[in-house]
Amino acid sequence: MKITIGGETFDYDMDSRPMSEAIAIERAWGRRYAEFQQELAAGSAEGWAVLAWAVWRRSGREVPLADILDGKVDFDHTEMVRSVNAAAAEEARAAEEDPTSGAGPRTAPDGTATTSAATSERSPKSSASARGKSGS
Repeated sequence: MKITIGGETFDYDMDSRPMSEAIAIERAWGRRYAEFQQELAAGSAEGWAVLAWAVWRRSGREVPLADILDGKVDFDHTEMVRSVNAAAAEEARAAEEDPTSGAGPRTAPDGTATTSAATSERSPKSSASARGKSGS
């Protein structure tokens, strides 16, 4: 996904989060990673600030999160949100154009295999031991 922050575009995989990054978010922000996810999903400006910090960090920039939260390092929030929304919309369009999930068909090509109604529910021949004779 392409995310624009402060006029610069960064490649960032929103579907992948290394454990080290999740822990770094918790340490820098002082809150649980799950709270970051909730805040971001709710549209919280602070959640977006943490995301910007993570994007910059992953690209090799060391910007203190406190500087972003305090406004010492600033950027256009709307630009960032629009870039994420545009990238998500593009991914959705691409998924619509190729709706296959990669999964195989749910039924066998010749139809669905069935078990004969004459087959008993439990069959000692297919079990390692008959009922009640576990060997222990």
